[in-house]
Amino acid sequence: MCVTVYQLSLPDRVPEAVCHLWNCLDEQVVRMQFRGIAFRIREERIGSRVIFLCDDSGGGEAESREVRHGIGLAVAQYIRSYHEPHLVRDAVRKAFPFQPSGSDAAEKAVLSWIGKKRRRKPSLGLDWKIAGQVSGFLKESRRLAVDGFIRFRLKGYHRVFSRLLEQAVREYRLEQEYREFIELLRYFVSTQKTRIPVIHVLHFGKSRFHLMKGDGTPLRLKDVEGAVQELGEHPFSREDMIVSALLSAAPEFVVLHTRQREETIIRTVRKIFEGRIVLCEGCPLCREGASRETLD
Repeated sequence: MCVTVYQLSLPDRVPEAVCHLWNCLDEQVVRMQFRGIAFRIREERIGSRVIFLCDDSGGGEAESREVRHGIGLAVAQYIRSYHEPHLVRDAVRKAFPFQPSGSDAAEKAVLSWIGKKRRRKPSLGLDWKIAGQVSGFLKESRRLAVDGFIRFRLKGYHRVFSRLLEQAVREYRLEQEYREFIELLRYFVSTQKTRIPVIHVLHFGKSRFHLMKGDGTPLRLKDVEGAVQELGEHPFSREDMIVSALLSAAPEFVVLHTRQREETIIRTVRKIFEGRIVLCEGCPLCREGASRETLD
């Protein structure tokens, strides 16, 4: 029985990185022991590097392949849990240099977006691709410098992750701009004098709406013209017409008749007119909207 020893190493100057890699390898030890594969890790120090000695059980090529794959998964997990957050931190600080106090929230938001993207698009398969590359490398060489492998061997991974990171930062920036815009509109609403007591917003699905005053008559252009000019040149969303009409009408209350409460325009109206929104739970107007939706 010939035991194979694989050596993984990291510089000892970053104890946090060393600890992360140990924990990731240890998880694979537990996973393989559960499957009946003897696999253990030991730690040594040679010069300025920490060496992890990973022994398989000498149970043949099938078990060696499992061990190599397990080591690959550990490296992939290490990259995700330690390396990627550092890449995100650098990207966020570069993109938002004047927001140091909000960088933690931005980093969490960007990492969360990337995680969701990975779950929605399994074809990315970054972890499995990394594990495959590590396993293939260890089949040819028993020694792997993890930091050098990440820097020089994972070019494909870096291309994919860089694109994901750019998208995530862009989405976060757009979300921040959206929030700032909503705050501006909420302030605008708070400074207005009420012009119309109640406006009913009938939502017929997608971006189809009908606005009515409290007496059941349609909201006319003459009821809303002019007031929104006070906002100056600030940009509006694609739903300009419905939002502009409500802002100009300056209602005391907005009654929403909709079955799609999570649609973007509905959420926007609810945020802008927070404290003035009444969500209808079902009435003749709602049934009218539902019937029109069905006919469409």
